[in-house]
Amino acid sequence: MKTLNIKIIKGLFFTCACATLLIFANCGDDSDPSQSEEINPSAAETNASLLDKNWSLSSATNAGTPRDEWTGFTLKLNIDTDLAGGSYTASGIPSDEGANLAWSTSGTFTANSDLTTLTRNDGIVMTLVVSETALNVSFTVPESSGRVDGFTGAWVFKMVPD
Repeated sequence: MKTLNIKIIKGLFFTCACATLLIFANCGDDSDPSQSEEINPSAAETNASLLDKNWSLSSATNAGTPRDEWTGFTLKLNIDTDLAGGSYTASGIPSDEGANLAWSTSGTFTANSDLTTLTRNDGIVMTLVVSETALNVSFTVPESSGRVDGFTGAWVFKMVPD
């Protein structure tokens, strides 16, 4: 009879061990599901990462006409952590009267939700197209009563990373 009891106890022990393993095997881990999945950055995060470079001028045009006086122009955009705006610094701005209508040496901007449209503190709205290897900035400097010939109109600055 002792042999029978031992066999029953062994059988029960084995059954309980198997059931316990099945229960724990089916439990998920305690980690945050958002941590285990691959996180896809937003368009703004991707563009902020791409914009975070020093950019050098490849070409500048005004109303489709090449403008060589911008040779040596550089731009650095600093995006705020909330991705809603930031600041910029520019160098290599021509000394010609009115060049500061296109770019000043520094300023701030607000951004749309994906960082493809920036509105500078001087009211100029810039459209950005950015990749790992290029940045195209287009904007229009409006004519005003204090117009300086040659610096108003549609601008396109094509830039490459330093």
